[in-house]
Amino acid sequence: MFEPVLKLSRTVVSWLNDTGAPRTPFQSRINEVPLSVRTAGLVWQQEPAAIPMLDCVWRVGAETVILSLSRPLVEEFITTVQNGLAFPSEPTASLILELALEPLVTRLEETTRLNVQLVRVCEATMLAPHLELDIIFGAVKGKGRLFLFTPLDGLVPPAFRALGELLAQLPRQLGGLPPELPLIVAGEVGTLRLPAALLRSACVGDALLPDIAPFGRGQITLAVGQLCAEADLDGDELILRGPFRPRPCPLESAHMTQPGSQLELTKDLDDVEIVLVFECGRWPFSLGELRSAGEGHIFELGWPIDGPVDIVANGQRIGRGDIVRIGEELGIRLRGGFACNE
Repeated sequence: MFEPVLKLSRTVVSWLNDTGAPRTPFQSRINEVPLSVRTAGLVWQQEPAAIPMLDCVWRVGAETVILSLSRPLVEEFITTVQNGLAFPSEPTASLILELALEPLVTRLEETTRLNVQLVRVCEATMLAPHLELDIIFGAVKGKGRLFLFTPLDGLVPPAFRALGELLAQLPRQLGGLPPELPLIVAGEVGTLRLPAALLRSACVGDALLPDIAPFGRGQITLAVGQLCAEADLDGDELILRGPFRPRPCPLESAHMTQPGSQLELTKDLDDVEIVLVFECGRWPFSLGELRSAGEGHIFELGWPIDGPVDIVANGQRIGRGDIVRIGEELGIRLRGGFACNE
């Protein structure tokens, strides 16, 4: 049986998901110098830092917490207390750094009701899963690594639980997608629901009459994912009749049946209705264009819609056909039989 290397308890998973979520930066000031700290996600790969780091070992209540900071950040913190001198050795370094961070330490103690003390500062050697931090202090930009507790398959220690509660006070920052992200939009000229038995017996030259055929009214339906919009067809341009909205779901009814023989089961499968979608093309549009598209928006296709259509079932093309007139209606004449991945 496969045994994963990493084991997490449900309590820890909940804490990690909440703590590692993108949030607005924490803003403060140290000796009138602005400080910004932003969570940059959880890092599980245990790799050495690309820049010089210092491990700051803290005692928070009864627990040990290791916070790695970029060396330039630590040096800049220390200059707020001792400017112009060489970087001190231990135990002076930890004493001066804790004094420089005293406003934050006091605030943390008041909020968590835990005693907070910097034990030592040393060259970074810790390699373990951590919460990545982006830190800006004055003109200095750097990184922070808040190393996670062990083990991860139990409870969240009080110090980390208190830290999570502090981070939860910062508003969540919703991730944005670039407006130039390409999306594929399908042009639908009609749809048809028919039993699988009829689908199996269809052959070259058969004509299908769609249940819904906006193309007969000089329109097509633009679809992307679960969203769709109606558009008027004007040569090689589409003029949107309204914004993209969730596609309406047709009402269906189900009948309770008793278990039967294999023959009855096969007959039931033959009666299963399959929705065929007749597509006249697919085009890439940017996310930004689709977001801003409303009534009257014009999409330039580059070519008129007068060629064969693709017949799609459950997202797969199973055949091709031509648009033909059947009496007063428009239908689709099959160019061949149906086959998956046609």
